[in-house]
Amino acid sequence: MTDKNVQILLPKPFDIPFEYAVPEGMMLAVGDVVKVPFGNQKSYGVVWSFQSQQLENKKIKTVLEKSDAPTLPENTLKFIHWVADYTLAPIGSVLAQVISVDAALELPAPKIGYVLGEAANTKITAKRQQVVDALEKVNKPLRVQEIALRAGVSDAVVRAMAQKELLLAKEIVEEAISDIHHETKQVDLSSEQQAAVDALRKNVQANNYSATVLDGITGSGKTEVYFHAIVKAMEMGKQALILLPEINLTSQLIQRFYEHFGFLPTSWHSGLTPAQRRDNWRDIASGKARLIIGARSALFMPFPDLGLVIVDEEHESAFKQEDGVIYQARDMAVARAFIENIPIVLVSASPSLETIHNIECGKYQAIHLHARHGTAILPEIEVVDMRKEKLPAKYFISQRLKELLSQNLAKKQQSLLYLNRRGYAPLTLCRTCGYRFQCPNCTSWLVLHHPPYKADYLQCHHCGYSQPSVENCPECKSQTLAPCGPGVERLVEEVKEFLPNARIEMMTSDNVANLQHAKEAVEKIEKGEVDIIIGTQMIAKGYHFPNLTLVGVVDADLGLEGGDMRAAERCYQLLHQVSGRAGRHELKGKAVLQTYMPENMVMQALASNDRDDFNHKELQRRQYSHIPPYTKMAAIIVSGKNEGEVSALAKQWVRNALNLSKNNNKIKILGPAPAPILLLRSNYRYRILVIADRDINLQQAIKSWLSVSKPPSSVKIKVDIDPYSFY
Repeated sequence: MTDKNVQILLPKPFDIPFEYAVPEGMMLAVGDVVKVPFGNQKSYGVVWSFQSQQLENKKIKTVLEKSDAPTLPENTLKFIHWVADYTLAPIGSVLAQVISVDAALELPAPKIGYVLGEAANTKITAKRQQVVDALEKVNKPLRVQEIALRAGVSDAVVRAMAQKELLLAKEIVEEAISDIHHETKQVDLSSEQQAAVDALRKNVQANNYSATVLDGITGSGKTEVYFHAIVKAMEMGKQALILLPEINLTSQLIQRFYEHFGFLPTSWHSGLTPAQRRDNWRDIASGKARLIIGARSALFMPFPDLGLVIVDEEHESAFKQEDGVIYQARDMAVARAFIENIPIVLVSASPSLETIHNIECGKYQAIHLHARHGTAILPEIEVVDMRKEKLPAKYFISQRLKELLSQNLAKKQQSLLYLNRRGYAPLTLCRTCGYRFQCPNCTSWLVLHHPPYKADYLQCHHCGYSQPSVENCPECKSQTLAPCGPGVERLVEEVKEFLPNARIEMMTSDNVANLQHAKEAVEKIEKGEVDIIIGTQMIAKGYHFPNLTLVGVVDADLGLEGGDMRAAERCYQLLHQVSGRAGRHELKGKAVLQTYMPENMVMQALASNDRDDFNHKELQRRQYSHIPPYTKMAAIIVSGKNEGEVSALAKQWVRNALNLSKNNNKIKILGPAPAPILLLRSNYRYRILVIADRDINLQQAIKSWLSVSKPPSSVKIKVDIDPYSFY
């Protein structure tokens, strides 16, 4: 189809498409990717409609060329529109999530794999020999990651062999989709698991929208169950998408996928190289990629044949995108499944209260797995009352936990110490004058880092500002600076003091900077080269280590306090997840929670393993407080360099909103108030909360309030529908 003029949507922060002329002979259809002039630049865009405004009196620029990239499917365009309407983000910004790789919109480059070179017959190391052995079993070029998985080595080993020409580069000839192996390896399923498999496969076979919550205790084999649903989708010639909250979880899961399916899933996350992003986008958009695993941004891929969506660890707050287009990937995944008319499976050992509420309302169906897979049983949970511990200053591990760590080391079993606080200490102060090191750009203290191989430094974990650590107080010049509180680096120091022979692996975002680092750390743990893992939230979920039998939570109260309405829920979910890392195989597990509030209902629920009672009480509290999931909520954040200007504009915005909704008692506006972190990245921030009954169109109300007056360019207004962060 073609026309004289056409509406092109650009991947830029605009709410409307722009009109362009179509050159003679160019045939276009809605969803086609084109290159157009925009200002002094050239930009890719998407044909949005042929409803020409016929702007005769204005010079219309002409479409330059049509990309050979696949046409965006109709359902992808509907999803873009829906997300923009729901989040109140510019529709062009949502499109930018979909066509995010310019290189993928150009002629594709050949894909390169590796085969054995003649030099492989020379004497080589043991790991390189594993690569040779693996490649001798195949007669086609393989990608680096697949060679590494087959050989059981790191990607670095394979790349080093290629550099020394022990491996030779060769173009990969794409396999036909029909050649892809669909069968999983045979695993004995319990009757409960088999019933879950049958139910999920039935939903996939029905090939229409359904939302199912796969609710299973930690170690119950949820992944194994949804593998079978994936197989069914691929048997039907469909694509399957698995969303994970963090990319670091993909390394171990990719290995499991490879073992089960015999081929590598296609990844989509921020850790990919530009070439990988180009190739993977093309493969997904063309339908060649049948199994896709990714972080939240993978949801925006232009799938031509999507048949199943799985959201693993659906309760995770990491599914919330806080910058740019602000969205909750779990909720957007449900919307995408509805638009595509396909099944979605939400997987968790501790489903979110929103999800539980949707089950109770009949919007979602639920499948429960009550028992751990095989002979494994749930870990025993022991609560240590830290008020009774008389620990010396600078020590944070209770005597009971020390004893258990020592016993576990003697038994040659692995232990995990969890503390969701990076660095050495969260605060450094002067004992003489009380000076505290604060970030110049944010209302936050600088965290002291004490890395093993470089000088100490102080860093802000909000904006990234850092400075070298000093010995003298900047205020009074005394040498009485003291680190206050523990971070994971301090725990490493403490454990080394009483267990000097223990092999320790620290896992935080500071030292596990990318997917390759995560993979290497996981391999060390799986091979038994680590005795004690000390880590933050990144180690709390998703991993399966058969020899890990003890989990110690050093500060179980962390995150319980504050104005976050989800504080108790998040704390319970996180502690439940990290406790569930213990005893996932034949060996019995134990979890120790160190707390100063043993009477808190979170600690009581964990100790008694009564999740349902905790969820019931939390939902009752939410209903009584008239907050989500029983209402709708939005946060309006007003920010700028001048605090007075920001405060005045926030107050004016609230006055406008109150005037427009003064007769509507179903809408409540709270604020404005300074945000808990008032100064963030050199910008002052004031927060407004809007709470509305479920039958109110909250987005339309906010739109009308925003249209009353346009803020000056020096002040920004950010709308966060369904807020998760209240800092």
